[in-house]
Amino acid sequence: MSSTIERARAYQVQGQTLRAVGLMQNLVETEPTNDNLTFLADLYMQQGLFDDAAELYLRVVKAELR
Repeated sequence: MSSTIERARAYQVQGQTLRAVGLMQNLVETEPTNDNLTFLADLYMQQGLFDDAAELYLRVVKAELR
């Protein structure tokens, strides 16, 4: 697991979801893995950004179907 994800998870645990989102948004630009996208979608869900989360979950599902 990359240190960026570890930091993002630490922010999430501390209740600093917005900081975690910022880190993950940057990470998925360079490493759009299914795990990274899913974690970002989970963070969006915590913030109530359901449409943004659904878009990422759908992207993951489509990638899995390929």
